[in-house]
Amino acid sequence: PVDESGPFGYLAEKASTNLALQSEDFTTTWVAQNVTVVANVAVAPDGATTMDRLAVTAVNASHGVYQQPTITSGANYTASVYIKDDGAGFGGINFGANVGISVVADLSTGLVTDTKVGAGAAIVATGCEDVGNGIYRVWVSGNIATTTGYTIPFVSNAAVPSVWQYGRPYYTGVAGEDILVWGAQVELGTYPTSYIPTTTTAVTRNADVLTAGDMVTDAAGTAYAEAST
Repeated sequence: PVDESGPFGYLAEKASTNLALQSEDFTTTWVAQNVTVVANVAVAPDGATTMDRLAVTAVNASHGVYQQPTITSGANYTASVYIKDDGAGFGGINFGANVGISVVADLSTGLVTDTKVGAGAAIVATGCEDVGNGIYRVWVSGNIATTTGYTIPFVSNAAVPSVWQYGRPYYTGVAGEDILVWGAQVELGTYPTSYIPTTTTAVTRNADVLTAGDMVTDAAGTAYAEAST
């Protein structure tokens, strides 16, 4: 049986490089801002217990973690991260800090609820994909006028934040209103491709190539397919 949940079989994807380092370990390369990162507290989309908690501190500030990959100014990139609610109700990702682009998602409905665009930046697309078990892949695509590609998964206290600072919601944190994060990715292009794990260096996935020998091995037979939208 096959439906929109898979299995999908052959996936024809372009080559892509994940520029976000330590994509599953937010206690390492990532810099915490007004959160405490607690490692390996929940089951991730790959089945391993590697989702990290971003536990907010009770200060009036932005709450998240960041790193700074080098990018090409003006080129389209997609930043994505897998998020699960852990009391906050809302979370998102920023790309480019105060001159960048941001998206907020409702972690109970899976809907994009707000966006933020900095000076000289532009959003091409946003999304919030349900991957099961209450986890969503939240992403934003677009271009920014800088070569510093700040990548910032953040916690939000509202669907539409009333105050923003440096591309993130700015509010007084409440203990226990947290999110879980895993699988950060930054890549060239206007949509998120399949997740590419990283540790200490960027990782490239080659383009998929299908040859006759991969799928068809008999001289005669029947081909059958179903499709759904």
